[in-house]
Amino acid sequence: MGRKVPPKQNSKKRNSKEGNKFVQQKRRELSILVDKLLKLTTIFQATQYSTVSKSWEHHLQIEAIIKEIVNIETCTTKVAQSHRKLNLEQYVNWLQEHGAKFEGVEISEFDGYELGLKATKDFAEGSLLLTVPTKVMMTEKNAAESDLGPFIDVDPLLQNMPNITLALFLLLEKSRSDSFWKPYIDVLPESYSTVLYFTSDELQELRPSPALETSLSLYRNIARQYAYFYNKIHTLDIPVLKNLQDIFTFDTYRWAVSTVMTRQNNIQLSGASTTAFIPLWDMCNHTHGRITTDYNEELNRGECYALRDFKPGEQIFIFYGARPNCDLFLHNGFVYPDNQHDSLSLALGVSTGDALREPKLSLLTKLGLVGVTHYNLYKGANPIGAELLAFIRIFNMNQEELTKWSSHAIPSDLVSSDEGSASVVGIAIDRRAYTYLMTRCGLIKASYKKSDGEPDTLHRKNINMLKECEVQILDNAIQYLRNVLEKLPTAEA
Repeated sequence: MGRKVPPKQNSKKRNSKEGNKFVQQKRRELSILVDKLLKLTTIFQATQYSTVSKSWEHHLQIEAIIKEIVNIETCTTKVAQSHRKLNLEQYVNWLQEHGAKFEGVEISEFDGYELGLKATKDFAEGSLLLTVPTKVMMTEKNAAESDLGPFIDVDPLLQNMPNITLALFLLLEKSRSDSFWKPYIDVLPESYSTVLYFTSDELQELRPSPALETSLSLYRNIARQYAYFYNKIHTLDIPVLKNLQDIFTFDTYRWAVSTVMTRQNNIQLSGASTTAFIPLWDMCNHTHGRITTDYNEELNRGECYALRDFKPGEQIFIFYGARPNCDLFLHNGFVYPDNQHDSLSLALGVSTGDALREPKLSLLTKLGLVGVTHYNLYKGANPIGAELLAFIRIFNMNQEELTKWSSHAIPSDLVSSDEGSASVVGIAIDRRAYTYLMTRCGLIKASYKKSDGEPDTLHRKNINMLKECEVQILDNAIQYLRNVLEKLPTAEA
């Protein structure tokens, strides 16, 4: 008789066991990497390195571990891909079934924006564009009332950070095929242009923008949160966490966090501020203007009004609020060149080696500025805010001037930029102060180098645009300071 061939069923069992061993081995490797990541990000947070170069070195260490983690998670985790444009019809039907009103408005694709909202009829400025009932919103309140509630009750991070709560709740609902919000989740972008998706080469191109430091800090924080929640999800005996184990990866967590950063709204529910996703409303793109969105507590719905006249075929925009481009770049993944609320953060402080450090810090303390390490230059006619003006005046005082101003209980005149304030403060002080800042702005501007060729990715396009806007702020400030210096008298009155 010939040799018996083992039944196929036994072969399947053997393959299954081998597969389980492979997964278990990878899980052990992953656990070691996650612990290493948590330690690395926590130690850095505790020591508070102050230089960008040290932050960059630390980021490269974090990124190397993240790459290993992603490689393992890609091998052991299956995440369903959603093609958002194919799901739009079902999404629109879901909105209409649950009471959303948007007659004359449709979802459309726009060059440079992907999806947005298009007017299909005339809308006059101030007219109601659309309403979204609370029922279809996904809120932190929904999270607290869901299976995630027991985890929120015992986790201090979730109790104090509703945006993170919403991110985890989004992941939980994404894992459920019968989720009430499935039509909404299925039309969310599959990835984002936030800095969490930037490569190290792309991040490095941010130099010398202050956005590099804030980007590294954000990436580090999200990496630490990922490691923290990974350990919680795989160790705590809370039923809902079992449902998250198969979907929670670094990639899905940064996706959920980016969804929250780019789409969250704060609304008043029962008198309390609540973090929420507002479907349809969150497809409106940004333009300069005024806030024309609100939550109607009486009618239990969000309302969006036209900030200007819109004609059929035009994209409908809303105003996201008075935020600088660095913030839009960091949290929303875009830069708005015509941003009237733009600003540039300058790192300024009194050196520990300054012989007049103590009296300078004493004066800054009286104005509530001690401990402030960054001051803003603004876009527009008056780029120097009160805090920056006070700092450069105090920073450039000599011993005699510091003694004189220290005798004032509250030296409020130091924050004034009114005409004639130089005579009160001291013309010599202002000449030194404005000259110092103009020189500083010139040096910073000189550190910005133009990139060769056209940017080959959306990330690089946004980086170039952000830096161009920052150089414009510096140019404007230099011209303003030059004009101020020309108007100062040549000697004390």
